[in-house]
Amino acid sequence: MNKNYKNTKTKRILDLLKHRALTAKEIIESIVPISADSYKVTKNLLGYMEAPKFNHGEWQRQETKKFYVLLSKMRRDNLIDKEEERGGLWKLTKTGADRLDYILKCQSVNNLPDGNYEKEKSGELTLVVFDIPEKFKHKRIWLRERLRDLGFQMLQRSVWIGKYKIPESFIYDLRDLKILDYIHILAVRKSGSLVNLGI
Repeated sequence: MNKNYKNTKTKRILDLLKHRALTAKEIIESIVPISADSYKVTKNLLGYMEAPKFNHGEWQRQETKKFYVLLSKMRRDNLIDKEEERGGLWKLTKTGADRLDYILKCQSVNNLPDGNYEKEKSGELTLVVFDIPEKFKHKRIWLRERLRDLGFQMLQRSVWIGKYKIPESFIYDLRDLKILDYIHILAVRKSGSLVNLGI
């Protein structure tokens, strides 16, 4: 798997800044896939969901724009700060270091992703239906919490609905957790019509 998507972008940024201050360009080169191969892999894996309808250059510009939005949000949340006097280097704050420690601790105890996914609205309703075996109860609880964080609402305990996109990193984490086979993600294209998104 492309390691750019194995963990959330927030965690990767915190990880990068743990060791030294970096420019936005240095951070983005480590976070945003820049090669045409990365674009093709992403498009093939996620083609049924949000496959970009534009060329590689436009896709890269869109990914870069999302990165800067995330960087600004992390600064507002006091996770990172910018040192203007040092040429605009970004550094980890005490709050950011504490957040990273918490994320790593949660991952080591439960072996679950931190789940800090980017929340993004969609123009259509998405329905998430799952039937996860009891032996994976902790993963089922994790899934419900993540869906709630993403803006989805519970219709029944294993049926969630929302006008939000499913982040690509979320799909990768479901696959890593080996619960993707128990989950169905459906799009409501028009009133009374469901389309299976292929998961």
